[in-house]
Amino acid sequence: MVASMADKRIHFGVGVMLGFIFVVGGHNGVSHLSSIERYDPHQNQWTVCRPMKEPRTGVGAAVIDNYLYVVGGHSGSSYLNTVQKYDPISDTWLDSAGMIYCRCNFGLTAL
Repeated sequence: MVASMADKRIHFGVGVMLGFIFVVGGHNGVSHLSSIERYDPHQNQWTVCRPMKEPRTGVGAAVIDNYLYVVGGHSGSSYLNTVQKYDPISDTWLDSAGMIYCRCNFGLTAL
């Protein structure tokens, strides 16, 4: 059985890198989340990482060059066109170039 996350959530983003599964943002039924959790399948353990700069649900998420890009979504008060990228090595978030238009509840992938 897979261990439970610290925050239950829906409408989140997911990325896989460095042998871990990262789950970011979403909604817990009460509020929009800025949290991110990392799952280690070998240890069956979730670890809470540094949260995003703002909460968002309905994000697009993709991994490029060991960065998790979190794109668009909804903050709880507005739709977003902003992009943040997560560096799992330093456990930090960096701003990245935003989109022209706001997007929410969409698919995103990297090839």
